[in-house]
Amino acid sequence: MNYTFIQKLSAELIGTFILAAAVLTSLTPTNPFPIATPIAAGLALGLCVYLLGGISGCHINPAISFSMLISKKISFKDFLGYVIVQICGGVLALLMVTMYVPLGQEGWLVSHKASVFSGIGEALGTAFFSFGVMSTTYNKDISKATSGIVVGGSLLLGLIVSHNASYGILNPAVALATKAWSWDYLFMPFVGGAVGALISYLLFRPSKHTQ
Repeated sequence: MNYTFIQKLSAELIGTFILAAAVLTSLTPTNPFPIATPIAAGLALGLCVYLLGGISGCHINPAISFSMLISKKISFKDFLGYVIVQICGGVLALLMVTMYVPLGQEGWLVSHKASVFSGIGEALGTAFFSFGVMSTTYNKDISKATSGIVVGGSLLLGLIVSHNASYGILNPAVALATKAWSWDYLFMPFVGGAVGALISYLLFRPSKHTQ
């Protein structure tokens, strides 16, 4: 395992930990954060893009890493390593926050919305989010200076779109941290991530034909 790969894994671990901790803290039942959770998540992700994007790409989301994999932006080795440390980051955030936040018996989202529409909401929201993230890799008009704004804004848009159908987590690692342990939140974001990546590829891929 080379040093560069260790750097990437460390960045993904730290970034996912920061994002999950921000979400969990905003959801504290006894003392809710004054900023809405979607805004807190968007700000945390945008900041992490600027801090860590140059190291690992700052996926900090297994569904986004999957989008990058099927778009051939990362190798399967990177994908597997990223997902493992992202899960670890979410679990570490849960362990840390539970040390000083009284959860009670219900925790945060253990009684999450469960309906035929919650999985659809997660997939749809993640598709919007993934489209925004993948577009930063294809669209040359999006500079590094604005990538954090685009990615954070895309997450916020995805959360807004999915809100009525689900809690709008759009991240399996954060779903683990918030105890939203169902297929809706753990697996459907991968479906949405794939759809968003496909749409972005079709829109931004170079044309094979010249005028």
